[in-house]
Amino acid sequence: MKTQFQWFLALVMVSACVLSRAADAQSTPFVVTNNNLNGANTISALALVSGSLDFLGSLPTGGNGSGGGSFAISRAVVYVKGEDQCGFFSDAGSSDVAAFKKVNTGGKKVGDFKDPKGNGGSGTSGGIGLTIGGDYLFAGYAGSSNIGVFKILAGCKLKLVGTKKIPNPAAGLRATPNGKTLLVAYGYGANQVDSLSVAANGKLTEHGPYAATAGAAGVDITKDEKYAIFGDAVGTPTEIEIYPINSDGSLGKDHNFGGDGSLGAGVDSSNVWLSPNEKFLYVTNNLSAQITSLTFSEAPLGLSYVNITTLKDASQIISTAEAATAARTGNGGYLYVSEYSDPNSFVALLRINSDGSTTEAAGSPYAITVSNGGGPGLQSLAAYPPRKF
Repeated sequence: MKTQFQWFLALVMVSACVLSRAADAQSTPFVVTNNNLNGANTISALALVSGSLDFLGSLPTGGNGSGGGSFAISRAVVYVKGEDQCGFFSDAGSSDVAAFKKVNTGGKKVGDFKDPKGNGGSGTSGGIGLTIGGDYLFAGYAGSSNIGVFKILAGCKLKLVGTKKIPNPAAGLRATPNGKTLLVAYGYGANQVDSLSVAANGKLTEHGPYAATAGAAGVDITKDEKYAIFGDAVGTPTEIEIYPINSDGSLGKDHNFGGDGSLGAGVDSSNVWLSPNEKFLYVTNNLSAQITSLTFSEAPLGLSYVNITTLKDASQIISTAEAATAARTGNGGYLYVSEYSDPNSFVALLRINSDGSTTEAAGSPYAITVSNGGGPGLQSLAAYPPRKF
């Protein structure tokens, strides 16, 4: 396996590369993974070409992963603003965030950034969840139950501007697109969610916590920033909780959907992802290795079942985790899904049909090849170009 590579070159070479079908880097979408290895950590990239994924290679983060942790937090996020095309990846084992610039044309590391009060933890008990809102990167440290607030500077560098203690470790984390509100889920056992207002200087003010129906974990937020959608980490059929987000950043009444089989039989629904047009909600059923598609509407607020797809290698998967759409418009085109397996991990690729249902691609899943003996760890991925909200 290559330890250094340039994604741009891999995307545009005509004769020496499997991606010769691509016209240029800007027109070829790809997915980047945080491999979260138990030891020296790496990130990897796979390009989406003609309905399949081509493995490009890997880069070291310079830190250590944890080999496990919460399946509902994002350990990989992409930030695009002007000339800055940034990728941020958390290293729970060394409690830092690795920053890369030019992820679309080179993937060049610019540094590792830390919060002195942050502790990602080690082994499967740890994790550092990442989310971007406005020009801030928020890092939820499972080992210390702190949230670090980093200002994103030019050139993809980070500046720590504050730290906030929260009641429990963050099992899920998402900021509103305008960066004014941060939503947190505390997972199974705590059965709570939280919201925090973000001041112009990055200072966090907590409004909750609020009682959840079940183990709210993964969270997504509507483009208009009016609703927070939580997936429940429970050993029951798909269950989703939706909270209105008030103008002051507090949360309204919990609306609970499913849990009784009405949203399908997939077990555990920790990770949720809205389609770019917000007509569909894709749910990762972490324990049954399935993907459930639901229709979504705000007025009236509601969810309804479309279909469920059992991943091809379901019996080999320890757990599925994060999902993200490939296209920035419509229903998303394709869905990337991370598969936590042993000894290697994989990325599944599902075609999204016109009605929101999904069908796994013929060559899926695609292996993430690692060589440092760190064992399985892949739980998080991010799409480039990123969804607009």
